[in-house]
Amino acid sequence: MITTQPRVTSRSKSILDVDGLQFRDLDGDGCLTPYEDWRLTPRERAEDLTARLGAADKAGLMIIGSHYMNGSPWVSEDGGMPNLLADPSVLTRQPAPDASGSYLRAEDGYARHQMITGEPLDEPRLHASSSHGAIQDRHQRRFIVRDNPSAGDLARWANELQELAEASEFGIPVVLVSNPRNHVGSTATLGVGEAAGVFSEWPGELGLAATFDEHLVRTFAEVARREWRASGLHKIYGYMADVPSEPRWSRFDGTLGEDPEAVGRLIVAMIHGFQGETLGPDSVALTVKHFPGGGVRTDGHDPHFAWGQDNEYPTEGSLAKYQLPPFRAAIEAGVASVMPYYSKPVNSSAEQFSADLHAGDQQFEEVAFAYNKALITGLLREHLGFTGYVNTDSGVLEGMAWGVQDLTSVERWVKLVRAGSNVVSDELDPTVLLAAIESGALDESELDASVILLLEEMFTLGLFENPYVDPAEADEVAGDPETRAVAEAAQRRSVTILRNDQGLLPLSKDVSRVYVEAFARHGSEAVTATLRAAVTEMLGEGAIVDDPADADAAIVWVLPAISLFGGDDRPDTALTVGLVDRGIDVSRVQQIQAAAPTALVINFTNPWVITDVEPGAAAVAATYGISAQNLTAVLFGDDVPRGRLPLTVPRSEEAVAGSPRDVPGMFCGADYPYVDSAGSIYTYGYGIDAENAWSV
Repeated sequence: MITTQPRVTSRSKSILDVDGLQFRDLDGDGCLTPYEDWRLTPRERAEDLTARLGAADKAGLMIIGSHYMNGSPWVSEDGGMPNLLADPSVLTRQPAPDASGSYLRAEDGYARHQMITGEPLDEPRLHASSSHGAIQDRHQRRFIVRDNPSAGDLARWANELQELAEASEFGIPVVLVSNPRNHVGSTATLGVGEAAGVFSEWPGELGLAATFDEHLVRTFAEVARREWRASGLHKIYGYMADVPSEPRWSRFDGTLGEDPEAVGRLIVAMIHGFQGETLGPDSVALTVKHFPGGGVRTDGHDPHFAWGQDNEYPTEGSLAKYQLPPFRAAIEAGVASVMPYYSKPVNSSAEQFSADLHAGDQQFEEVAFAYNKALITGLLREHLGFTGYVNTDSGVLEGMAWGVQDLTSVERWVKLVRAGSNVVSDELDPTVLLAAIESGALDESELDASVILLLEEMFTLGLFENPYVDPAEADEVAGDPETRAVAEAAQRRSVTILRNDQGLLPLSKDVSRVYVEAFARHGSEAVTATLRAAVTEMLGEGAIVDDPADADAAIVWVLPAISLFGGDDRPDTALTVGLVDRGIDVSRVQQIQAAAPTALVINFTNPWVITDVEPGAAAVAATYGISAQNLTAVLFGDDVPRGRLPLTVPRSEEAVAGSPRDVPGMFCGADYPYVDSAGSIYTYGYGIDAENAWSV
């Protein structure tokens, strides 16, 4: 129970004075209704409001869809989904207000292909809802934010949405959700990370893991929380508790490394940083994903695609041993919600559970995790003790309905609800859920448990008292030079020195001739230009030469990539972690190394096979998402790199192909990790301690 008057603000509804205290009259009846009374517990208020809602209100609360600002690059001119594969440059466009200054969308827009897989739809599907239609007509209150405006503009748009919501019958506020926005990134990937560069920029998730510092990770989360809440964001789709046991998985770089125990500790730090010790009005609610562990991928294929839909566990007990510990830690830390992955478990797996967790006479019901009652209600809730809500991944009803393709849309909704899923992601229209109720396939009362959980979080976050934010403050918080400096320092700290046996690092600032080149899957020229500019800023004009043969030293930055939606993951092509297949001109790297002592920097989004480039380098370092300026500062000794490998670098492609897909590399035996030209073993946790050797 709250006993101290919270801040109460309204823009269209009255404020009630009761017993010398203030309350929002959200239903407009002139009286203090229990759900308006902040002195009651969030659960009591949620139960009271749920009892007042009709089926349409409840159904609207159980969907969460992408909602776009006016002029969003994620919406084509006809209101559909742009073809990002054909023209990814559309994402450089910024949203813009209309002639009246509003960022709200005025019209509904329809897509003709599935937003993630690109497959044609049988009929046009609502893709970009009008703001009024979403809030007033379809009673939606949870929105995924994919646009990347300034913090102030994001706050202005958030306030407009909250005003629309306040004017509705019950005044239920809006919850704005986003994928991570605080990491160094070069490309926006739908459903993974669409925004960067506005808030403080930290190393990627693997880079945070490479610091091996829970306090730093919590500091990161606390900074991000302040930036998000100031801008009107309330919830994050993150972070990944998946333990990546398949090096070829395109989403490896979104994880916190391959040690289940360490991932659990870092996830707890994330939860306490974003949510606080308990969820409250200053929190950002966290959604841990992808239950029960998305890193077990057959040959690396992702379940966004039909050929990657199976989750097979070839090693007895691997699910409980390697995949579940981080989720258990998150649940014990009070994580607000859990997101299951698209994939479905298959009964060709080795034994994973005791018989009480089996699905009838089989170990698994072979349906996607969001539909899987034995795993959602049985394992997650009853066995692991989770009491929050289950938020499905995007597109489970239509695009990635693995194992339930033969069910009708109504039947899928019924199965989701009865499995224990509470809110469906990237769903904009509750019409089918309402049809399930109207037909008698679902009783309206079966929605109540979900609605109560969803409303309880909104009450706990303080949104029913004060959903509005100050755009000027949002810009100020996002641009805070002190927090940006902390984030930049974390980038530098995450760098891992793997080999320096020739003493090349740190590079001398007195070097008169240096050659600089970057090798990326896409945009090598742009990355090279950025890195050269950073080195020029460090050393002055004229230090960079155009021929490595003329150089006293060379810097080579290698940035391989496996693209989730860029065409790498195909049913007819084997995924690899070899550099040539990942877009790197290995021959050119070797030529540079032969011409000049080379500092080789490898950006590890995955555990790459580096046998072709490591031996010829004079020094080797690892990055995991860092700006060119911060990398240059490390290479020239302005800061001490302290990172350690958050993954195991494999010895060869054969080692990767021969390892079990459900066992992380650090547990794959002595013959699995790479041994460098100096005899060092690149297993999890390895890194040269530069603390005493670096002069700063």
